[in-house]
Parts: sequence; structure tokens; C-alpha cells
Amino acid sequence: MIATLGIGNNPASAQPAAPTQAPAIGLDAALPSIEISQPIRAWVDPRGDAGIDKVARAAPGMFTMTPSTAFHDIDSTRALWVHLRLENASHTGGDWIVTIPLPQVDRVSAYQRSSSGAWLQHSAGDRVAVTDWPVIGLYPKFSVRIDARSTRDLYLQVRNFKGLVLPIRIDNAQSHAQWRDLEYSVLGLVIGALLMLSAWCAGQYAQRRNRVEGWFTVYGLLIAVVIATLSGLLAQFLWPQSPIWSDSAHEVLTLLGVGATLLLVRYVCALSTSHPLFDKLLLAGAWLAVTVTPLYWALERTLTSLVQSCVIGFVPSLGLVGIAIAWRRNNPAAPWLALSFAPQALVLMLGSLQSLRVLPGTEPGHYVLIGVMALTVPVLLHAVNLRLRERREVKTRADHLPSQDALTGLLTDELFGKQLQDVVVRASEHKEPAAVVLVEVVNYERIKQVYGDATAEQCLLRAVVKLHRVLRDVDPAGRIGNARFGLIIEGITSRQALSERMVKLIASGLIPLPGLTPEVTLHFHVAAVLLSEKIPDATSVISELATLLGTMSSRTRRPIRFLEPEPTRPTPLSPTSTFGQDRTGAFPIV
Repeated sequence: MIATLGIGNNPASAQPAAPTQAPAIGLDAALPSIEISQPIRAWVDPRGDAGIDKVARAAPGMFTMTPSTAFHDIDSTRALWVHLRLENASHTGGDWIVTIPLPQVDRVSAYQRSSSGAWLQHSAGDRVAVTDWPVIGLYPKFSVRIDARSTRDLYLQVRNFKGLVLPIRIDNAQSHAQWRDLEYSVLGLVIGALLMLSAWCAGQYAQRRNRVEGWFTVYGLLIAVVIATLSGLLAQFLWPQSPIWSDSAHEVLTLLGVGATLLLVRYVCALSTSHPLFDKLLLAGAWLAVTVTPLYWALERTLTSLVQSCVIGFVPSLGLVGIAIAWRRNNPAAPWLALSFAPQALVLMLGSLQSLRVLPGTEPGHYVLIGVMALTVPVLLHAVNLRLRERREVKTRADHLPSQDALTGLLTDELFGKQLQDVVVRASEHKEPAAVVLVEVVNYERIKQVYGDATAEQCLLRAVVKLHRVLRDVDPAGRIGNARFGLIIEGITSRQALSERMVKLIASGLIPLPGLTPEVTLHFHVAAVLLSEKIPDATSVISELATLLGTMSSRTRRPIRFLEPEPTRPTPLSPTSTFGQDRTGAFPIV
């Protein structure tokens, strides 16, 4: 009973009570691809020094049936052996590809007998140069030739610095070629899209010289490199003869990617003012992921893997907390941050906890991690652009504070006076038509007394919106008093044209403002002067228009008034003029 319980708790390493017959895995041309999901025969070599001859002779007594999804507790000393009996059920022989879709595994050695009966060994993995692989690809693959109606034994020896779950896929040659082309196409599209995003960010940086866009260019390139490394592309094409760097790149580049992502999340969350301590913790967590990368070459690999798993499990959790705080503060970029960072953080944390054996189950596949990392970049770029746009708007408002009214955004009294002086000079010297208008919200004080300051300010903002509807973009407008606005409308030559515009303004004010209960309306009074009728003094025209507004009652039926032109009289002739009052007749002809 005790032996049986021991086998159930650790099926990958327990010794069976009796020899078991290896079940055959049927291969058929009708099933071009097989994902092995049935139990397999496995044995963990505790010292890792067993040779293929010893394993093959003692296989019936050492190997035990193990679920294909079982976790195999191996390390740099212990090795995993798997025995596969492949049976070709078709009437024709063919080549089959046995695939181990783990780009990060250290070494997988495949043993099969030759025609002379000798054992042939082929190895692949991170610790083997890609140029020495039997089938060059993204991860270990081995070709097996099986004659018609025959069975072939294949032994796999797996060495890795930490425990793993061993997925196995078997394809015929044609199916393998199709799957390989699909993998390369998808990876090419993903990496190409990331490179295009990086190029676009580089163009934006060259135009605006914004360092955030420059850093995002570097970040996009980094994630493209991380994805190419996790998938095995770089090991195959850039460093096929450097197994040491190929083995270390998985851990080192993953940590760099996690740290860089958290730095961008911290920037978008913008918690330095409201939560300065947590903002510093985010910064420390990001740099922690970056600074522990040299430990890969300084410490033993098992200890390095433990440190990496702890960091990858801890750092993304800080980002999730920061996003939650930003969401509570109504940060407009927080939902996009959650969409971009949360899937990656959850996959990393789940893989880290399962690697530490805190949670049961298998670690997420490398394609899952590649997918969430590829999703992170474009969505995070949108969140960064939202943050940049918000900061540019704040900077623009700050730059215009000396020249614009803080509440309405209109010109200040001083700047509006300069615009008024310029238009009067142009009207006097070049006869350019224009009109100077003073508009007042006459029921502003009433609204303020009845509904309060907040509603009164909102009414002023609605009044400004209505003013802009009757103005062109080039027409200056300024705030003259609490509820008075000055307008300069160029190109106006008649009172009728100006009155039509002002009637639209007055009528729009009588429409109840949406969102306010009870209904609130705005009562506009207008005083104007046409510069084609009268050239006023630029320093006194506003006071003259204000005086004209003061003569209008709150319930007047004529809310639009004009300054009257000055009356002109003929100049009397002097007594010495030859054209006296008694002189008549035509001019003399000379």
C-alpha cells in the first residue's frame, strides 16, 4: 500500500512494482499529426549517468507509465528518460518528425537503432549548437524512419536545470512542413508589426523630440527581440553556433522585458503626486527586474531560476496594483493599461507560481506568453499616447494662462484691448469693415444667487460655447467682466448682417441648458458699433458700449443696440471767399 501511494504521488520518479509492456503509438497517414495525450513510459535517472545500452536492457523494469502532462522533477544532475514505441499501421513506409516544442529545454537526445543494430544518437536544445541539430528548427526535432507495418523504439533523454512537463508531437513529413510554414508566417507577422510600430515611434520622436516616444521605440524593439528569442528564431538565425548565449537569453531578455514594461506602466499611471511611496516602489520593482539579470552568469543556474521566478512573480503584481489605483483615480488610460498589462502579468505570475510548485498544473506554453506580449505593445502604445496627449494639453493651457482667461479660455482684457486697437487702426487707415460687440449675460447674478456659484460658472461656459457658434475662428473674443464678453467681427458692413448673427445668439440662449434642473436659460444683451459708420477711440469704445448696455432694462424688447454715427454738418464758408452768399452763376471759363 505504501509503495502504491508513493507511485501515485510521484509517477515520474517512482519505481514500478512489476514490469509493464510499452504501449505502441499508432501512426497512420490519415492522422498526419498526433499530440501525445496518452500515458507514456518514463524514468528519472537519479544520477544522470545511465547509458542507452543499460536503459534499453533494463527498460521493462525501470520505466513506469506516466501521464503525458505529469511534471518531471529533474535538475542539472537527474535526467529524464522516455520510451516511445511507434507503430506504422499504414501499408507504406514514411518519415515522421518527433517534436519537443520547448525552445528553452537544455538538451534532448534521441536514440534509435540503425539498420546494423547500433544505437544512433542525435541531440538538440539550448545547450547544443543549432548547426548540430538533426533537424534545424525553432525547437528540438528528430526524424524517424518507420517501414510499413512495423514498429520502432525511440528513447528520449531530457536534461534540464529544472523540472518540466514534456509535450511531444509527432507529424509526418508533409504535415510538419505545413506546420513549420505556419509558425514562421505568424511569427514573422507579429515581429514585423512590432518593428513597424517601433519605426513609427522613431519617426514621432524625430519630429517632436519627446523622450517618452524615444524610449517606446527602444521598448518595441526589445519586445520584438524577446518574442524572437522565446520562439527560437534568434537561436536559429542570429546565434546558431552560440549555445551558451542561446540558453541564457530566455531568462535575461524576459527579465528585461518585464522591467521595461513596468517602467512604462508607471509612467502612464502617474502616481508620483498622489501616491509617491508606491510610485517609488514601482520604480524599484522595475529596476529590480533589470538589475538581477547579471546574476545568471554569477550564480548557479538552479538558484538563478529561483530568483527569476520570484522576481517575475512579484514585479507584475506591482503593476496590477498601480493600474487599480489609477483606475480609482479616473485615469482615462487605466482601462487600456488593464487590457495591455493584465494578461501578460497574469500569465507571468501563473508560470512563476507553477515553476515554484506553489500551484499545481503545467506552466503556460511559450506561445501563450508570446501572444500576450505581442498584445501588450500596441495597446500600451495607445495608453502612452493618451498620457502624452493629456500632458500636452496641460502644458498648452499652462503656456496660455498669461494670455487666456482661466475659466472661459477667452482672451484677457489686456490682450483683447491690443486686438481692438489694431482693428481700429486698420479701419481708420485702410477702411477695413469690422464691428466691435459687447455681449452681457444679464441674468448671471440671478443664476448665481438662486443656483450657486458652480451652476453660474457652468452657465458662463455654456455662454462661451454659444458665442463661438456665431464667430469665426479668426474673430477675437475676450472676457471683459464677470458676465461680459467683447467680440471683434471683421468683414461686417451692415447692421442687418450683424443683427442676424446676434439674433441667433439671443435665441440660442433662450433654449434651456441641457443637464440643469430646473431649467436655466441665458438672457443676452448686445451693444455694438460698426467701424464703417463710426471710428471710435480704442481706449473708450468699451466704456461707451458698456454705457449703452446700462441704458437697457432687463426685459427690454430691443436687446440689440448700436452706437449712432456722429452727425456731420457742412462747413460754413469764410467771408473772404469768392463764393459769397450773394454770388450766383457758373464758374468763369478761362
